Amino acid sequence: MPIKERVIRRLIELIEGGTLAPGQRLPGERDLSEQLQVSRSTVREAVQFVQALGLVEIRHGAGTFVRHSTDPQDLQAEWRQWTIRHADRVRDLLEVRKGLESFAAELAAARAQDDQLAALAEALGEMEAAVERSDPTAMVQADVAFHHGFCSAAGNVALLELADAMGQQLLRERGATFGLPNRPARSLVEHRAIDEAIRAGDGRRARESVIAHLTSVERDISTSLAGTERSSRGAKGA
Repeated sequence: MPIKERVIRRLIELIEGGTLAPGQRLPGERDLSEQLQVSRSTVREAVQFVQALGLVEIRHGAGTFVRHSTDPQDLQAEWRQWTIRHADRVRDLLEVRKGLESFAAELAAARAQDDQLAALAEALGEMEAAVERSDPTAMVQADVAFHHGFCSAAGNVALLELADAMGQQLLRERGATFGLPNRPARSLVEHRAIDEAIRAGDGRRARESVIAHLTSVERDISTSLAGTERSSRGAKGA
């Protein structure tokens, strides 16, 4: 597992395990880098990740604090509400991801190196374990690692930077998606299909597998949002 991924995992464990309690201020970058024996830039990127996931909040002039509730059910509710509030932005980003990441997968099928294929296998293994234990934050992290993995294997730095930037904006959407019925299992099957196509060197199938996966995610989100809107209208009319 890459260093940044290990630091993210460690921060999540400290928060969800209660070592860093709700309302508690995180140690500064220097202290965290010394404790975790990594660079300050790695700590900064890891904190940005857990902030985008909604586990911590930055209070300007005061520091970074653990959110008041990191209970999985509360997080799922917060992720759903975030996705509802940003529904148009989520749809726009998913549409762009379909074009960008499908191209990346096609390139990866032709260019992936052995170590990059190993990284994809590791991310898939992490996802399988997270789905087994119903751990939504670990599912999100594994999902991000997998998509980063095949975009990296495309061998195009500009493409990777764009894909990573968009993916960072959709961490809470990913969390909300993994909370939908049967979605984790479906995502696992879809990611395996992408992995198999890349390993087979089949660019067309890799491209189509990514489009199928993101279209499936888009459809599930739209169905979920529509159901939420109907429930809201029903509650108002009751």
